[in-house]
Amino acid sequence: MAEEKEAVVLRVQPGAWAAVEGHEKTRARLARLLSERRVPHALLFSGPQGVGKKLTALATAAAFLCLEPKDGLACGECASCKALAAGTHPDFFAVLPETSGKAARSIKIEQIREMRGAVARAPKFSTRRAVLLDDAETMNDAAANALLKTLEEPPGDTLFLLVTGARQALLPTIISRCTLVPFAPLDDGAMSRVLAVHNVPEDLRGPLIALSDGSAGRALRLFAEDALSLREDAMATLEKLPQMTPETIFSIGERLGALDRERLLEWFRYLRMLLRDILAIMEGSSSLMNGDFSARLFAFAGTLPANRAFEAEREATEAARRLSTSNASPRLMIEGFLIKVAGN
Repeated sequence: MAEEKEAVVLRVQPGAWAAVEGHEKTRARLARLLSERRVPHALLFSGPQGVGKKLTALATAAAFLCLEPKDGLACGECASCKALAAGTHPDFFAVLPETSGKAARSIKIEQIREMRGAVARAPKFSTRRAVLLDDAETMNDAAANALLKTLEEPPGDTLFLLVTGARQALLPTIISRCTLVPFAPLDDGAMSRVLAVHNVPEDLRGPLIALSDGSAGRALRLFAEDALSLREDAMATLEKLPQMTPETIFSIGERLGALDRERLLEWFRYLRMLLRDILAIMEGSSSLMNGDFSARLFAFAGTLPANRAFEAEREATEAARRLSTSNASPRLMIEGFLIKVAGN
């Protein structure tokens, strides 16, 4: 018996445009195109994950479908805007990656065919239609070729909004038929405003921003996963290295070995970041990824020979690789790593 798919409802809130932080020039360009009704038939929102691409694409779709737009932006009050907010707009189609069994998430040809059939019909509500393809790089070959045919002969008054964090994975022919809307990492000010809106405590914003490479989405995920406690644990473990005893090693192995594999991989990620900061200090640099730990890092760097720091970073990289590619015991892997790099 075929597995029934759960319907995904994608809502576009009236304040979506105002909720986009940063990207002022990009937003102004899109608003101008919408106001002048010169929007190309396909837009490709491309850039790092978690910087506002999808939110901007949704706000663009809302403005495109709005029955009473104001200066190129959605009014938030007309029947079209209300239907989008409720997730019931019949002329807005969202194509999202799906998971099937153990296969990776992907957009399949059946989804593209279903979308093509829907946009071939006359609009039911607005005078236009909008199609969002999120994580467009996950299209399999058949789906990508089917979409290409649609982009080559697009149905009238339909806007396609492709969102991707890996533009290079798309067919060059698809890219060539879209107008690029590039996105850069967010600056610290925009990141801080996003975190404030999501009620992240002020004292945590700086460390989260430093770890997130301009991605508000990543910063929020790290906050939700209490990643800063993992980084603190990794730093405390490093500080114990010079005087680490077998008892300490077994205690740390038991504690970290109880973490699930993904969380332990995150722990190793922070450990490697800290070690790279220590190596940077040893080379005379003061530009650190973990700037809020600078006093502790400088103090620790003065107690560790450079060859031990290099060895620790190399062993941490190898341990993380083995952890992600084998079924080896996490506890034994942690203990083996610590035995190799401990001072005794």
